[in-house]
Amino acid sequence: MEDKFIPGRVLSARGGFYRVLTKKEQIDCRLRGKLKQKGALAGIEGGVCVGDLVQVSLSQQLGKEKTGMVEAVLPRNNLLPRPRIANIELCLAELAFREPCYNLLLLDKILLTAAYYNIEAAICFNKSDLANDDLPQVTEVYRRAGYSVIVTSAVNGQGLDVLLQLLSHKISVLAGPSGVGKSSLLNMLLPENRAAVGEISSRLQRGKHTTRHVSLLPLPGAGLVADTPGFSLLELPRALKAPKLPQLYPEYAQISDECRFLGCLHHHEPNCAIKEYLAQGKLDADRYQRYLRLLHELEERG
Repeated sequence: MEDKFIPGRVLSARGGFYRVLTKKEQIDCRLRGKLKQKGALAGIEGGVCVGDLVQVSLSQQLGKEKTGMVEAVLPRNNLLPRPRIANIELCLAELAFREPCYNLLLLDKILLTAAYYNIEAAICFNKSDLANDDLPQVTEVYRRAGYSVIVTSAVNGQGLDVLLQLLSHKISVLAGPSGVGKSSLLNMLLPENRAAVGEISSRLQRGKHTTRHVSLLPLPGAGLVADTPGFSLLELPRALKAPKLPQLYPEYAQISDECRFLGCLHHHEPNCAIKEYLAQGKLDADRYQRYLRLLHELEERG
């Protein structure tokens, strides 16, 4: 790549403008004509999107604001289809203990979707100030499964330092239903970006999966984080097939080699290690029942 081109990452995309973060500054850019052509975008699924690593050239300077052109898009590590964000390193699934009460089937779907796209996943249970006695039991199920679990409260500040440490130096998305307190946590983590967080929050209230205005927000120190549109239902990736599902459960993948049959679905097969571990109380029975429900859904859709 020529020296005049500057590497950067797309923070937002609106109205034909792309806000690009370089090492020194943020620059509003347009796409070079060749990138607008369908032929040139054939290798860029969905066109240029938030999270893309790009090469830009500086053009004119309007007052104190620099402008530029996106000259090239670098290969992606992954691409979430909804919201459309590329090169995500961490998916933080966020639920609330109450108001609204957590939905563990939705949580499992978020974790599975992250695993399918080869994205690290962690869990944040917010509103710990409203939690009841089942808090330790719920969190322990997912810690034993192999996930990092953080308990937070935007009311008393519990866990915010741990959360910030987890998100630091990563490109992250927060995923979870509306009302769990994502915007409140972001406001506390990003005091300099309250306006941006508020804009995201207002979009969430519309109840629509608006993805074209998703933005990555810089964290204090290092790292970027995006809030995702709220949802109460989530479909597993359309390309995901039933035989792949067990591999996306970390606690199942670790012991599946002990099963009698290669490619065991841990359902009707005899000499299944997963069912043996369940009988011994070494795996969570409720999470397994949710697994069977999702397995049935994938088998039904073919």
